[in-house]
Amino acid sequence: MDRGHLQAALDSVLDKIGSSDTAGLEAAYTENGQRLPIGEGLWATANKVGPYCHTFLDEESGQAACFATLTEGGTRSIIGLRVKAERGQPVEIEAIVARPPLFGGVSAFGDGPAALDASGGPDTAWFGEVHPSERMGRAELQRVADLYFAGLERNDGRGEYPFADDCVRIENGFRTTGVPPSPDAGKTPYFEAFRAMSARQQFETGYFAFVDRLRERRFPVIEPARGLVFSFAFFDHSGTVRDYALADGTAVHSQVERPFSWMIAEAFRIERGLITRIEALMTECPYGMPSGWTG
Repeated sequence: MDRGHLQAALDSVLDKIGSSDTAGLEAAYTENGQRLPIGEGLWATANKVGPYCHTFLDEESGQAACFATLTEGGTRSIIGLRVKAERGQPVEIEAIVARPPLFGGVSAFGDGPAALDASGGPDTAWFGEVHPSERMGRAELQRVADLYFAGLERNDGRGEYPFADDCVRIENGFRTTGVPPSPDAGKTPYFEAFRAMSARQQFETGYFAFVDRLRERRFPVIEPARGLVFSFAFFDHSGTVRDYALADGTAVHSQVERPFSWMIAEAFRIERGLITRIEALMTECPYGMPSGWTG
């Protein structure tokens, strides 16, 4: 399927979500891992899709994906969306929606939707095509992206971390690498000194040792021409890795003392074998929960 038809299929789903219109749409659908009929969940609650939209198109797999902002009543959220199309029509729709906690609960992140909408769009570094002489195949792009997940799993600071020195990571709307300490940096789960590090430096600390397992890693959308990979995974935290040592021997105590998982949609820009850009969306879910798309 060509890029134009894939883009049209993705746009048709976004348009229907924003208008709560499900007429003529027949597709298998999950929302945050739960199988739902089209018409329930965000289809019934969404008022509009926001101005921020970052799109990925894979002609070979016939799948498209995006990150976008979303409004449901007075609630502002971020959605990671995958659409598989056949003969121009969506046949699979997978949505991860990172919503703020209900009833005044405390979130690890600030108002990411507002930050994305105010950004004016994705970093332009995502868009240029990779020179044909440096273009990587699908399998190699997936391998490099998977090294990111392998490096996080039981992170010890001694893995293979294929980051460019200027790699920028965005999580739930906020930059989390190379950020100078500032009151305007936005709320994230990380200390200021940690956010000031590069992506490689962060992994080399061994800080993420409390991430026990990276499972259901899927790579449905790959664009070799642009060096892009859009993926899904679960980050499982057993809550049992409480006291451990960083790579330099520093003793630390983790605040993760109960089991939970992050459900993740994550995109990578890869050039010359190195990850140069990352955009991630995560939402908390029950420990060990499945995606609804495997097995």
